[in-house]
Amino acid sequence: MTNKIKLENLTYCYSDKKAVDNITLSLHSGKFLTILGPSGCGKTTALKLIGGYLSPTKGSIFIDNIDITLTDACSRKIGMVFQNYALFPHLSARKNIAFPLEIRNHSKTECEKKIDAISELIGLTQKELERKPSELSGGQQQRVALARALVFEPHLLLLDEPLANLDRVLKTKLRNEIRRLQKEINITTIMVTHDHEEALSNSDLIGVMDQGKLIQINNPKIIYDNPHSIFVANFLGETNIVPANFFNIPRKEMAHIRPEKIKIENHANGCNWKKNGIITAIEFMGPDFLIDLKINESVHFKILTRERPLFTIGSTITMGIDIDSIWLIPDIQMELQ
Repeated sequence: MTNKIKLENLTYCYSDKKAVDNITLSLHSGKFLTILGPSGCGKTTALKLIGGYLSPTKGSIFIDNIDITLTDACSRKIGMVFQNYALFPHLSARKNIAFPLEIRNHSKTECEKKIDAISELIGLTQKELERKPSELSGGQQQRVALARALVFEPHLLLLDEPLANLDRVLKTKLRNEIRRLQKEINITTIMVTHDHEEALSNSDLIGVMDQGKLIQINNPKIIYDNPHSIFVANFLGETNIVPANFFNIPRKEMAHIRPEKIKIENHANGCNWKKNGIITAIEFMGPDFLIDLKINESVHFKILTRERPLFTIGSTITMGIDIDSIWLIPDIQMELQ
């Protein structure tokens, strides 16, 4: 597979702070990469550098092996959906979608043909196309922004927290639609988000950022199960991190295990490591229950189970772990050095 986009030592500084710090990565054609990280980690800045809205302090950006580092945003043929959609409020949805075609001097007939094709693909009706952004719902506005980013057939699609302003039900629906659309037209896509569920469900690859640095990049399952740091482990969802020697593993690393990999009561019988603990909390999470199990004063485990617990807070139960399912990561003191 060929690399659609490549970043080499990409760096951007605000005054004396490195917002993007020496990022190097390659993304194959047709892949979906999500850059995940907390607010202020530099992920949106990285996206703006790729899109040409900012110029890097140092480093290079390549698309199809062509250096576009100094190419202006309009000439990069990159579509971008901003977090607030950035739609023109005085223009209809149709006119918003037409904008990138008009500035590229497409004929009126060609514009109409492309707008109708992308609108049908994305699910915008002719009636919705004639409305202004203020007359559209949040989901409809998001579709208009996505149509505008795709209508001129870009080489690359950039999504800046595209679902952040939507309610949970609509967010899930449109998340699935974006992934379907991305696969259908086979466009290389980079999305940034702080939501680990979005990243895990949509992506071919996840890159975790913190303080301007790209800490780890891999496919969702590997990065979820085998994080390189405690920060990555915690940012990808609920987890348990205790010293490895708690499991009689003679190593200085910390042991990492996700709550759903821990068994309880009868299901724990086949595990090669077992311990009793006292339940201090049971949290109902829809299809699952999250149990907090106190092993001793300093060690608690989060356990995720689908079965409705037959016990209550204060009950003593047995937990079990297969030692092979434990992943070792560096001690937090080592991370801070």
